[in-house]
Amino acid sequence: MTDTALIVAAGRGIRMGPRGTLTPKGLLKINDTPLVARSVNLLQAKGVSRVRIVTGHLADQYEDIFGTMPGVELVHNPDFATTGSLRSMMTGLEDLSGPFVLLESDLIYETAALAPVLDGPSTILVSGVTGSGDEVYIWTRDETIFDTMSKKIDAQPRAHFGELTGLSRFDAEDTERLKTAARAVLAEDAKADYEDSVIRLAQTRDIACTLIPDLAWSEVDTEEMLSRAIGTIWPRIQERDTQLATAG
Repeated sequence: MTDTALIVAAGRGIRMGPRGTLTPKGLLKINDTPLVARSVNLLQAKGVSRVRIVTGHLADQYEDIFGTMPGVELVHNPDFATTGSLRSMMTGLEDLSGPFVLLESDLIYETAALAPVLDGPSTILVSGVTGSGDEVYIWTRDETIFDTMSKKIDAQPRAHFGELTGLSRFDAEDTERLKTAARAVLAEDAKADYEDSVIRLAQTRDIACTLIPDLAWSEVDTEEMLSRAIGTIWPRIQERDTQLATAG
């Protein structure tokens, strides 16, 4: 069982427009709960005792909400404005070892999404078609082994496996390998995104992909995506979570 989660939440939210200048994407609210707060609640309910949030843009707002919350640590990336999500991930991983769950901050997802990433070998959670408008497509080799990813659906000549959800798990050995890959990528590009380190890692290490074709989830990068998350995705999540609780 993984007891550590890392939430990358330093981004400036430029695509959110005026709202993004006032509120970090991870603190946008759905059903009166900030996105990151919901992730923290779900993780802690599943037994994850240590949740580290990497802040940057409007970090004081995270401090106000999580500064004294038990089991939550805040780590600041002072270079958030001039670097990408990979630098933020590495800021959070600097003194961490062992397995961890990696999450993007601007996600809303059904509770069942956490099951594949809380235990077992390293895995990247993949969904079916979302039509969100900002998809990151994943290609695999040997059926379910991660190969590469891109926002361009035609980046590979073969059909893609699914879409990146922003939830992944890395076991203890792969955590160290991921750090090594990340350092190499950062040496080439200080503005690289965390996905670039995963692609680099996959060149020397098999990382499984777990596909949930009908997963109810959404990333929130724009006003349109926020409206879709509230009006379309959230009702599905509520229904799925209710079914899961009843079945449990």
